[in-house]
Amino acid sequence: MKRILIHSLAIFICLPLALAVHAAKTKPVTLEVIEKELVVNGKPSRVFDVIQPDGTFGYTGIRGELFDVTVKNKTHVPLALHWHGIVDPNTEDGVPYVTQLPIAPGKSWHYQFRLKQAGTYWLHSHYKLQEQKLMAAPLIIHEPQAKPEKEALMFIQDFTFGDPRVIFEKLQSTLKDQPAAAQSKDKKNAMKMNMSGMAKPDLTDVKFDAYLTNHRTLQNPEIVRVKPKETIRLRIINASASSNYSINLGSLSGKLIAVDGEPIQPVTGSRFQIPIGDRLDIRVTLPAGEHAYPILALPEGTRQQTGLILATAKADLPSLPETTAQANPALDYSQELKTVTTNPMKSRPVQQSLPYTLGGNMSTYTWTMNGQEWPDIKPYTVKPDQRTELVFVNQTGMAHPMHLHGHVFQISEINGKKITGRKGDTINVMPHSTVKVIFDTANPGIWMLHCHILYHLAGGMMTTINYDGYPDRFTAKQRKEGENLYEQSPFPQTGNAGK
Repeated sequence: MKRILIHSLAIFICLPLALAVHAAKTKPVTLEVIEKELVVNGKPSRVFDVIQPDGTFGYTGIRGELFDVTVKNKTHVPLALHWHGIVDPNTEDGVPYVTQLPIAPGKSWHYQFRLKQAGTYWLHSHYKLQEQKLMAAPLIIHEPQAKPEKEALMFIQDFTFGDPRVIFEKLQSTLKDQPAAAQSKDKKNAMKMNMSGMAKPDLTDVKFDAYLTNHRTLQNPEIVRVKPKETIRLRIINASASSNYSINLGSLSGKLIAVDGEPIQPVTGSRFQIPIGDRLDIRVTLPAGEHAYPILALPEGTRQQTGLILATAKADLPSLPETTAQANPALDYSQELKTVTTNPMKSRPVQQSLPYTLGGNMSTYTWTMNGQEWPDIKPYTVKPDQRTELVFVNQTGMAHPMHLHGHVFQISEINGKKITGRKGDTINVMPHSTVKVIFDTANPGIWMLHCHILYHLAGGMMTTINYDGYPDRFTAKQRKEGENLYEQSPFPQTGNAGK
């Protein structure tokens, strides 16, 4: 089946969006989760994919319309899909053993709610490590009267030929084969990392086989055909399991106009940061003449790169290496400190403040929030219609992209500096730092709050925020039983062992 990428690549929007998209959304949509073979740099691998019956990758819709989607599980494993960044009813949020049971192989699940937002979002499995095997896709929502513009999608993922569970087991068992003296030394180093505030940050703890943009490497990148002097809206989604990136526009200058689907005062530049789970909307205007313009994503702490090429019809296409001349830069708070929302939250005193200490131990690979590991948690209970503050205190040597389900927050403070920051649903909390965000409790439910590094989530860095009086449908025992069910469901067989 031919796979069609929405809003991008070889196909651009030619009709006014309000007309073209509205016509496509007058009937319910089916999303099929399938298994397929993907060839990565000449090597085959079995992965997941999320497509519509005609091969369209992911979902597109219009704000104000009905999200009327049936997910069909055409794989051999139980699963559920979460709508990342979407303010949805709690029952529709797609989290196994929190908002629903997993969808069994061969079965379907119907989701229906009104779309309240417009912007760049994505969907992915929320069942343990399935996302690492590419069970994810874009979710793009337009304004009903949007001015037509050309768009290009960059859906960025880190890739492994190996079994993610084997990777996680290796991360957990780093000490098992070491002598007692080495274990003791490593434990002391881990404690120092967690508490000193002076340790060198750890940028990555998984070595990947490749980095993909729209399921391709730079050995065979997507070529997006453009015209001289055209303006393109880049919709960039970091759908990786464990990799933050710097976006390099090369010779082009762009305007960052939205983060996490939320508009900001434009920020001009050629380099931008995109942590795991975040999305960037960047407008670029091409110069005159026939040229090719690589748009690259550089995973921090590596010498690798991925991306696509914007190219005019007569441009010579460059051959792009997958490696960089020097190590890619680490992310920091510089971009967050200059991204300002165009629609700040109304001024209101904080009525509930929820502190979260982010802890972890690299030597045992356990990750905690307030000393608790999922599913053995004691979540905060919040009252509805209250201005609520989350205070993230990161005591570890790794950054943690913290994601809140079902709400949009605004960044209010970074390391003691009060700001009128951007809005969003994910914030990358840097090592040994403190970030505050605010939101209003206007969407009752049991809502996930977690680190979006997939292996940190699996290591325990996940909790819920529970609305007062809202029933929790599942117990910790049921959630542990759900993890056992997951362990009994193998991933698709791969053609190669991971590194």
